[in-house]
Amino acid sequence: MAVVSDRIAERAAEDFGRSAPRIVSALERLTVSASLDRDRLQAAVLIAARGNLTLFEDALEQARDDWRDLLDRAGLAGHDWDARLDEALGLG
Repeated sequence: MAVVSDRIAERAAEDFGRSAPRIVSALERLTVSASLDRDRLQAAVLIAARGNLTLFEDALEQARDDWRDLLDRAGLAGHDWDARLDEALGLG
């Protein structure tokens, strides 16, 4: 199980408050392709969820089924994804 980065954990805490440990645990269990940046996918889930547990579950399922669509949904599919990620989460 991979540990989430500090900025992912901080975003989860900001967006989900007391539910953050559950959110972080689910993100840690998310399998990420070796060709994909882990923070990018985990952030896409959080961005798409917008602090809503139902949307989080939906985004998590989409991350498992078709992560490319999730990246697009979260605005992290383009060539500038790393700058958008820094903008959404702070500098890594």
